[in-house]
Amino acid sequence: MLARKALWLVILLAACGGRFGRGTEAELRDRKPLVDLIPDGPSWLIQARPRLLAEQDAARTLWRTLVSEERERAFTERTGVDPLALEELVGFELPHSGYLLVFRGPFDAADVVRRAGERLAVVDVRAEQPVLRREGLAGQGRYAYAALAPHTVLVAREAPPQLVALVLARRDAHDKPGALDGPDAQALYAEHAASPLVLFAPKPLALEPGTNVALLFARERALAVSVRPTHTSLATGIDLRGEFPPGAENNFRALARSLAGAQLGRALGLSRVPDNMAIRVDAQGAFVTFALEAADLVAGVHMLFFDDLKQLFGS
Repeated sequence: MLARKALWLVILLAACGGRFGRGTEAELRDRKPLVDLIPDGPSWLIQARPRLLAEQDAARTLWRTLVSEERERAFTERTGVDPLALEELVGFELPHSGYLLVFRGPFDAADVVRRAGERLAVVDVRAEQPVLRREGLAGQGRYAYAALAPHTVLVAREAPPQLVALVLARRDAHDKPGALDGPDAQALYAEHAASPLVLFAPKPLALEPGTNVALLFARERALAVSVRPTHTSLATGIDLRGEFPPGAENNFRALARSLAGAQLGRALGLSRVPDNMAIRVDAQGAFVTFALEAADLVAGVHMLFFDDLKQLFGS
């Protein structure tokens, strides 16, 4: 569901700034856009800039709803990663509670990977060159860690080995399709890459055939959801590329009312969105904007994501 994925992106921004050196091949890797490392495949892709997000009160309010300062401090001491200091994070979900994250920040990537390897119960991949890697079992899952550059780390849970291998290969070569290689996805990336938080769907949405939503989105090709926190709210924009029927503005507003009235919508305090949203439909597609009040989101975010963050940050 779009609402859950968009909010998962808000939470992931802190789940894992700094200035980097220049000149060496390894240091140049630290300046490449992280999205370039992601191969073709993900239906949804998240890009976040946690350090920028953490400067805004609305984002910090949602973060503190889920993670106490004590738990955050313990996470940093355990992993070597300050979650609110990350410069950039890109990630996507995998089936069966898996995920793949690539993030960059003011830490020693090799130290982060070695620490992670020490927490694995069983280590079955231990490599120092050409990429420092640790892979193995911990708890109920299989994890992979790799230092992609001096300040860039890959973390994956329940990821197929070939997927991890593709990411490693894309450090230096992009001869295979990337996640945002399509023309619509590239245009969306160019438009929204600077946003502190953005969710990309580079392919048409998979919707149940015959429904009103499926009919509205029948010729949708790609979309991006961008979020810019302010002092008390999250300014949100949904940029859809494709063709939409005459009167689509009314259809979008009816869809918003339906979502706001559903159980999840009520839990997330979306009741004010339909009347406050702005909608533009043109030859390029559709653009929908609205604001989400942080105070309204607190209870719903806690309900949806507390267990996920508890697992990530430890009990």
